[in-house]
This record gives sequence, C-alpha cells and structure tokens, in this order.
Amino acid sequence: MNEIASPEVLAALKQEIRASLHCALPGIVESYDAETQTASVRPAFRIRVGRDVVQLPLLTDVPVFMPGSERNNWTVSIGDSCLLIFSDACIDGWFETGSATLPPSGRQHDLSDAFAFVGFRPRQQIAG
Repeated sequence: MNEIASPEVLAALKQEIRASLHCALPGIVESYDAETQTASVRPAFRIRVGRDVVQLPLLTDVPVFMPGSERNNWTVSIGDSCLLIFSDACIDGWFETGSATLPPSGRQHDLSDAFAFVGFRPRQQIAG
C-alpha cells in the first residue's frame, strides 16, 4: 500500500534537509598558511540543536580565494572576515590533483568542502 506522508512529516523532513544543507556563511579566519593558501575558519554563526545553541566546528584546510593568477602578495590575517561557500560535491580529489575528478565521496554542501573569500567586512568594521 502506497501511503502519502502527512504535512507534518513532510515539514519535518524539509526542516531536516535544510539543517544539513550548507550554501554560504560568514566566517572568521583563525589561522592562515600563505604557502598552501589555506585557512582555518570559524563559521560566524551558531545553530540550534534541539534546545541547545552550538557553535559550528572550526573548518580546516579551507582553500582561500586569491585574485589573480599563480601567486600574489595579498595578505590574510587572523580575525579577517570571509564568506564561506560550500561546494555541491566533495572537493578532496580536485584539491589534491587540480584536475577534473570523480568525487571520492557522496558529500554535498558539506562543511568540510568550503572555500573562503576573504575581504568581506561587517558594517561595524567599515564604520570604525
């Protein structure tokens, strides 16, 4: 027998999917490696898990967007704000080889597949 889910069940499923889907978040750089152009970034949001409010985990080995070609003299500092973008698929294979690869896992929009675009600033920092 084919049953149709109730509106409440569908609403709960939609909420669960939304909670696990990551598209973009502001972040704060906690460390930066100029040689590898990667950073450890703390998402600047907290999330609600049940009744608790928790900090999202520190994201490590995050590729940092650097305008230009090969290397440049742009600086990234601890405390810089950034925009974290989460890939549609696992970036591990591409990040290791730099070529088109079949993603090594089925991850999608996962916190571990972030890119950081440094340079965004909250109004408080601009006005000061």
